[in-house]
Amino acid sequence: MYFNLLLLLFIPLIDSFVHHKSVRRDLEKHHKLNNNFFTPTTHKIHVFTDHICAETNAICVHPVQCPAHFRLGNLKKCTLKGGTRGLCCSSGQNHTVHSIKRNRESFVKVSKEIFKDIHRSSRYGMEKLRGKNVELLSLKEPPKIMEGTPSFGHFRSKRVYDKDDVLMVMEVADKAMEVVLATKALKERQSILVDDFEWNIIGDNLHETPLRSSCTPQPKCSPILSPYRRFDGSCNTHHNPSWGSSLSPFSRLLPPKYHDGIWSPRRSILNQPLSSPRLISSTIFEDTPNPDHDHTLMVMQFGQFLSHDITHSLDFTFPNGSGISCCGEKDEYILPEIYQHHACLPIEVPHDDEFYSRFNVKCINFVRSMLSPRTDCSLGYTQQMNKVTHFIDASTVYGSSGDQALKLRTFEGGRLKSFEDFGRNLLPLSRHEEACLTMEKGSACFESGDSRTNQMITLVAVHTLFMREHNRIAGILEEINENWTDERIFLETRRILIAQLQVIVYKEFLPSVLGEIAMEEFGLNLEDDGFYSDDYDEGVEPSITNEFAAAAYRFGHSIVGGTLSLYSKIKMEEVVSIPEVMFYPARMRKYEFLDEMLSSLTTEPIEKADGFLSDALTKYMFKAGNPFGVDLASLNIQRGRDHGLRPYNDYRILVGLEPIKSFIEFGSELGEKLSKVYASPDDIDLWVGGLLEGKVPGSILGLTFRDIIADQFSRLKKGDRYFFENNPKVNPGHFNLDQLRELKQASMSRIICDNSDRVYLTKQALNAFKKPGVIGNEFKECDSNEIPRVNLMFWKEF
Repeated sequence: MYFNLLLLLFIPLIDSFVHHKSVRRDLEKHHKLNNNFFTPTTHKIHVFTDHICAETNAICVHPVQCPAHFRLGNLKKCTLKGGTRGLCCSSGQNHTVHSIKRNRESFVKVSKEIFKDIHRSSRYGMEKLRGKNVELLSLKEPPKIMEGTPSFGHFRSKRVYDKDDVLMVMEVADKAMEVVLATKALKERQSILVDDFEWNIIGDNLHETPLRSSCTPQPKCSPILSPYRRFDGSCNTHHNPSWGSSLSPFSRLLPPKYHDGIWSPRRSILNQPLSSPRLISSTIFEDTPNPDHDHTLMVMQFGQFLSHDITHSLDFTFPNGSGISCCGEKDEYILPEIYQHHACLPIEVPHDDEFYSRFNVKCINFVRSMLSPRTDCSLGYTQQMNKVTHFIDASTVYGSSGDQALKLRTFEGGRLKSFEDFGRNLLPLSRHEEACLTMEKGSACFESGDSRTNQMITLVAVHTLFMREHNRIAGILEEINENWTDERIFLETRRILIAQLQVIVYKEFLPSVLGEIAMEEFGLNLEDDGFYSDDYDEGVEPSITNEFAAAAYRFGHSIVGGTLSLYSKIKMEEVVSIPEVMFYPARMRKYEFLDEMLSSLTTEPIEKADGFLSDALTKYMFKAGNPFGVDLASLNIQRGRDHGLRPYNDYRILVGLEPIKSFIEFGSELGEKLSKVYASPDDIDLWVGGLLEGKVPGSILGLTFRDIIADQFSRLKKGDRYFFENNPKVNPGHFNLDQLRELKQASMSRIICDNSDRVYLTKQALNAFKKPGVIGNEFKECDSNEIPRVNLMFWKEF
């Protein structure tokens, strides 16, 4: 019975060694014949074709990797490795396939005259928006976020500090906004249905229209690829060099669910506004400790570090970069629309809210995410901007542009800048006055490749480790290759550090989160020693999906406790409240603090990923010196609506589950709570439903979140030309097989051992993400070779 249950739950992908060549040729021919309907994206490997799929010119894949089945209906079932069920897919990862019977005759035809009209309309609309911004800023009390408020703390975590970066980001966002206004004008002009916008029926490319200036120019790529990936992530894929680059849009697993098909947030299936996110948060999520003793806090903290490497959505700001307030004084009311910025989407706080009513708070500030023009340069639904590169490329260390990287370098021996603090190298001190709560003399506020470094003091610790690891590697390379220039040392060190980061992600972190079954199903395991990977497929778009960034990967917020326990040789225990050290990392200057914190991160348990959230996140987030903060759960729910995420049930269907038909399926207690805040199970927000879902054996997540996350890391592995395992034919910066073998020795424990202060921390368990001190994960001396090392002598040039 248990085995049969597993068969129903798990719908895996086959490994790369099983591939039917004749069917592949037929499938490619089928794609060419049907290219009028869609541009398919198929898996090159890790798929299986059985006789059922062979008859339909399709390949057998996991449901989440054939998103078109959500609208196409029931596709033929097939058998994946191990006897589990998949789908016969002929559309690949293209979610816009609405019907293979439709052809371009169904597409909306837009004449030159209409394009002229909607161009004029969009320009006029942009002028109105700019004019309103000027009016708002000229008011005696402009609706700007006041420094020192919880809203400012949230804004601080999302903002861009460099003026040049602000201008660049605003320019891209303005282009996207002009397309939004043009699309709205077209909808009004031609009465286009919402459903048609969802499925991309506007086929015209804007490059040949008056709206051409709203397109983002494609990066210029050299025909000879560099062995080193670009800092901005561009030129990774030949046919679409902007894929995965900074300032490009998030992609999607399914089309968005906007009420107008373009940008306005979705409504209930009863066509009523959805319940306030704060009402949902306060009703559903309680602060009840529920520790997961099998995993350490490093899962949470490395997870955040990784999140910042691949995702960063920015909120709209005023043209001068200042934050937008959608709430009245002291958050006591929602501003009237006449005084709201066009990107305002404030969260209403119920008048009888058990917590916020004590402070007369009626409004939680929320500003919508900045937009980015669609990669195909067309009209249609909006896409949100990813400020950083989408790839796992240590942009948290080096930044997401060449200019950022230059500002972080010493230009001596390939090293990064650091702050020499009485014999210890900490991150360089920040130059931005608003980066931390205090910049008083003797305090500390740090700088790295990511503007969110100071958000959590534990995050600062991980940033410090990787900065030190870069400089440690650079020092060894300089010693063994005396003829190498500073530039060569820096670039080679960066290449090695990125590879080590990728090893830790796929060898240690993902198995801890997803479980071994998902690692096998989605082809996420690294190759055996002595082999390159053949996974790369230039048809796989590596870009981060909106479902991953705005919902599934935010499971990490539920595994955070409200406090951090610190232990040392001197004191038994010190409990640190997390809200008290947000944007206040001054304690990093304390001599023993880094080691104490790293010890806690690798020994203390996380909370389980479930419907329990710490009050530190739902009541006191970014509180600074205030008695209350913002509610992160409310922000997550509203962010999903802002980004057009579809309801939870749609993603259950996507991963092969039956939709929830009754609230009682969540259990009587949860079901009753859900019924109070949602009109129908079909209204449940993805982030809410995903957290409440029963967990898959071997994973800390339910199937929906597990598969969305696994699919994303499959894309990041298969769609990255520079992924460290790729063979010389694919990766111009490939490693030789000896170097590959050494890189796979990398581990988070070795990074910690080599870069801690060693004043307290001298031992580490082999796997920093798993419960330490048990059989198979015993503590080992850092000075010993029992925690494997990467031998950099294999990089010595003779």
